[in-house]
Amino acid sequence: MAETLGKVIEARRTELGYTQRELARGIKRSNSTISRIESDNGLVPDNETLRAIANFLQIDYNYLLALNKQIDDQPEIRMIQRAAKKMNQKDLDDMMDILSKQFKEAFSKAGEDMTKI
Repeated sequence: MAETLGKVIEARRTELGYTQRELARGIKRSNSTISRIESDNGLVPDNETLRAIANFLQIDYNYLLALNKQIDDQPEIRMIQRAAKKMNQKDLDDMMDILSKQFKEAFSKAGEDMTKI
């Protein structure tokens, strides 16, 4: 079974002996927010919430970002990511084409960076 953000948080919370309510109180969020995150129902928690969870449960923040399919703390990047998740393939291809043409040099350098990975 693939690791999901919700399952990792739930497993760590349980391992440390916390209830959802205790985690929610500890990070100053609602119990329903924790429940929705753990149920993997499509709720995309903001990075501030993820950071609070990571600190409270002593989990690597970047690991949670990766599970959340987030790569960056920048609000503009998160907005693009959220939009891309809701797009059909044609719209996603169109968006990438527009961005690639508009920011040709930046995309070219980003592509070079990817070959070094």
